[in-house]
Amino acid sequence: MKYGLLVRVIEELAGILPDSRVEKVIPVNDDHIALLLYRKRRSYIFLIAPEPTLPRLHLLSRKPTATASTAPFFLSLKKYLTGSGITCIRLVNQDRVAEIRFSRFDQTFILIVELLGSSCNAVLTAGDGRIMAVHRPVPPGELVRRPLVPGFVYELPAPRWTAGRASAGSGGLPAVTGESVHLAANKAAEAMFERIVAERELTSLRRSLGKAIKQARLRAERRCEAVQGDLAVAQKGDDFRRMGELILANLQRIGRGQAQADLQDPEGGVHQIALDPSRSPWENADRYFKRYKKSKAGMAVLQERLSETRTELDFLSVIQGDLEAAAGPEALAAVRKELTMRGLCCPTAGRAARQEASSAPYRTITYEGWNILIGRSAAGNDYVTMHIARPDDLWLHAEGIPGSHVLVSNPRKRDIPPSVLGKAASLAAYYSKGKGSSKVPVAYTPAKYVGKPKGAAPGTVVLKQRRSIVAAPQRE
Repeated sequence: MKYGLLVRVIEELAGILPDSRVEKVIPVNDDHIALLLYRKRRSYIFLIAPEPTLPRLHLLSRKPTATASTAPFFLSLKKYLTGSGITCIRLVNQDRVAEIRFSRFDQTFILIVELLGSSCNAVLTAGDGRIMAVHRPVPPGELVRRPLVPGFVYELPAPRWTAGRASAGSGGLPAVTGESVHLAANKAAEAMFERIVAERELTSLRRSLGKAIKQARLRAERRCEAVQGDLAVAQKGDDFRRMGELILANLQRIGRGQAQADLQDPEGGVHQIALDPSRSPWENADRYFKRYKKSKAGMAVLQERLSETRTELDFLSVIQGDLEAAAGPEALAAVRKELTMRGLCCPTAGRAARQEASSAPYRTITYEGWNILIGRSAAGNDYVTMHIARPDDLWLHAEGIPGSHVLVSNPRKRDIPPSVLGKAASLAAYYSKGKGSSKVPVAYTPAKYVGKPKGAAPGTVVLKQRRSIVAAPQRE
């Protein structure tokens, strides 16, 4: 948390938190604890987050979901702070170290929150500075300058003050008037950190989905290679049939006990055929015919498996395009949902699962009175094109690259204005892998000329006729 922002947050908190009472200590996760505070018939949610990757301290506008925690530090806060009153909150050491003082039954407790990046921590001490609990204990050692364990006296970290820090800016935050009624810095901090967390979650989700697709593609490619190898072997079945026929045609030249025989075919060629010495010529011929039938039956199964594997590879190519074109959480949720339905991704739980279930497979915008539908994913493309589109609707898609199917709804069968065509084309260009280009060719045609091959991957279509337009990618 930047020092300037932290200064503003603490200034505001210092104006409202003293004389407030701690009603409840809420464990949010391993690094986040919230205090439910009451003061003058108003409630506040105070977040304390000594998280190494994103340390922060500010008020929340919504009560977070509590988790079941038996962590010693949380249990200590719950024991000593519940029912206490906040008497003071301030920054110490001219650094990102906040000190919050609590009072209960003539006892003083001090919660020190060190928001120092990777070395951040939180320490609860008695009024005399004796450590009572530590979020991340630091046991004594030869290289440890500042042990942090219960029973020791707390020492502040070495000052990191630099010239100009005392006048650190507020990062463009609005001025706070009166008794910090508007809590501008706290609201700005909450909004900023929510945005950062959301961006991190999206980046993490995009990375995990990409990894799942990559692993699924490698498995499918290995399976395809193995099936093709098995097919190559199975295709030798015709050789087994010819060997059986040659044995039958040369029964008089073969005797029991032979391990092989050089037999001539009708065209004059000579073939060396392996035989089972324990079998008669008839039995050897029958053995080759059975191997022929078995290979033929196996070929049908192998060809079906090869077709399924190629279909899966097609799907993975389409879903990879969806992932690359996904611009927000809804599009990523749609990609995850498709991968989950195919068993390629772990199902989500809780709020994320409800969001995925409730997300529509397409988005709709209105332009000059015309409704334009945009598929969110391969499955969404299928839904738009194969279930919603009517014959006279206009269908569009970026040419030669993965992207969304775009549909201009035309229930009255009117002529679609050039401006609407241009807008739909710019949307098809934007919601495609070519969105980073200045110009993208877009194919368009009435929906009645769009079809889907049987067994094709989601989002795969064929066009009976088409025209093209070049469009600049543009979001609605």
